[in-house]
Amino acid sequence: MGKLELREDFVEKKDLTRCLVCDVYVHPEESFVCPKCRKGPLCRKHRVPGRAECASCVFDVRKKELAALAGQEVSIRQFLRFLQFIFLVFAVFFISLKFGLGEYIEILRDPMLAKYLLYLGIVPVIGYVLFAVILYNQRNKIADAELQIKKLDNRR
Repeated sequence: MGKLELREDFVEKKDLTRCLVCDVYVHPEESFVCPKCRKGPLCRKHRVPGRAECASCVFDVRKKELAALAGQEVSIRQFLRFLQFIFLVFAVFFISLKFGLGEYIEILRDPMLAKYLLYLGIVPVIGYVLFAVILYNQRNKIADAELQIKKLDNRR
């Protein structure tokens, strides 16, 4: 929809609608009312392209999404610390077996544990690498969301 030309019957300001945010007079056809917050009439400058809502509503939605992503990042960090702990436990068991402490510690006398301890110690390392990659992608998503929020903040 292109910009509308002023018609001759719109000579008075009372025929135009005024944007509630920036106090600019616009044609009634160019203004819109936000379906979410029912604020309006608003000019096109306060509408987000591709969305029916105003910039303030989209800003609030993106803020909530950013808070959810930040919460997920905290959970992933806590899980990474748990994987580090598991790896350290297996490392202590492995080192104690190599130093010959398996004769003195009852749990290390089990031949099954001694045989598969190295393989069990690799599982937390693989999990740590996997979740570190997920955390890296999560940080990229958060950076993108913050950039979009900054762009929307200028429109509000």
